[in-house]
This record gives sequence, C-alpha cells and structure tokens, in this order.
Amino acid sequence: MDEQLKIIYRNYGIADRFPDGTIELNKHLKKYPSLHKSLIEHEARHTNDVSFNRKDLLHDLSTPNQIKTMKMMKFIFRHPFSLVQFAPVYYTKKRGWIVDYNCIAGWVVISILVLLGLLWGNVI
Repeated sequence: MDEQLKIIYRNYGIADRFPDGTIELNKHLKKYPSLHKSLIEHEARHTNDVSFNRKDLLHDLSTPNQIKTMKMMKFIFRHPFSLVQFAPVYYTKKRGWIVDYNCIAGWVVISILVLLGLLWGNVI
C-alpha cells in the first residue's frame, strides 16, 4: 500500500478502489470479518490508474486464492445489491458513471468462451 487509503461504506456492490485512493466497501461486510479483511487487502493492492491496465487485471485474476469463494457466495446470496459489483458500468450519485474496465475484460472473455462453446456445439 503506497499511501493512506480512505475506506467508505455503501449499500451496494462488494468493494472498489478509486483513483483518489478511496476504497468503497459494502456496509454489510462488517458482519463477515475475514471477508472484510481480505477485500480491504485485495483493494489496497490495486493501482490508482483510471483506465484499464495489465497490473490490475492480473491482480484480479489472482484473487480467488486470496478471497474464499464460499464466503463471497454466502455474502452475495444474503445481500443481493452486491450483484452491482458485476455490472461493467453503473451510476452513483456521488461519483457519476463508473466504468470498470477489468469487469468489461472479464465479460468479454466470458462472452467469447460462450460463443466458442455454442459454435463448437453446432460443429460436432
């Protein structure tokens, strides 16, 4: 962590790091101490870059080893507004339009894999 980060709690999503050094976390994460801690550690390792960058993408791809999947799924199931996290573009009153380039990259990869699967299924 290069500098002091500010943590703000909100009602939606899971966790995000913004270029101004702010980490925004879902307020319900306080009920899940180990998940809360691992998400803060994860977000603190992100860069402050506004645009898409390889370092942040690789960091997100290595995350499953750091954050327990079952704890995350339990949190998402109990707090459905956390699903906003998986939208590549969303709007907030405070920050306006948010574009998550790493999320867009993830959806592109998933879309390509689904398309290839559909094409492969029709070929066989």
